[in-house]
Amino acid sequence: MQMFIVWSAAGVLAASTVAGIWILLRAFQFVYVSVSPEQVNDDDSVVTNFIELLSEARTSMVVYDDGNDMEGSLYNDPRVIDAVRSKLRAHPDFQLQCLFNCDHDVKFRKELAHEQGVDIRTRLDAGDPGKIHYKMIDGGVKAYLSLHALGSRKRKFKIVDCTTVSKRHRARVAEGVLGKHKADFARAFAAAPGRN
Repeated sequence: MQMFIVWSAAGVLAASTVAGIWILLRAFQFVYVSVSPEQVNDDDSVVTNFIELLSEARTSMVVYDDGNDMEGSLYNDPRVIDAVRSKLRAHPDFQLQCLFNCDHDVKFRKELAHEQGVDIRTRLDAGDPGKIHYKMIDGGVKAYLSLHALGSRKRKFKIVDCTTVSKRHRARVAEGVLGKHKADFARAFAAAPGRN
């Protein structure tokens, strides 16, 4: 009987040790996520960052932003429109989903709304003006997060990069880091009427 108790205790200890190591290894993957320091951008750097993120995307990109019509807007810039068209030509299965707070007729919407693989909608519940705006690629493996008032020329932003996490853990880590924004987008996008 004593041997049974000893072996049982040893088995429980071994199982607990293995489980603990497994949990630590899974949690440790979050260390590999790269988050840039908060920066302030301007109209030109917003365009550059959008195009860079789009070029890195493999299968998809989601955009939640104001999408308002103003001078210097990313959504009136021909470089952005050309970059999206190039991406769609090079990758016909690529999906771009955009959710805007404003229902403005920006060039981006006018010129891309009927492109195969592009779905542009207007958010019904824009609500909180302090809401974080985001551009995410490939299910959240990399994201550009910004915080700004409607019409602001200077915007605070940071880049969250999960591509440095091993492929085995990347989707789970991206969900842990950006899951709140992914869920927000999925819910609001599904509820928003399309104009395509």
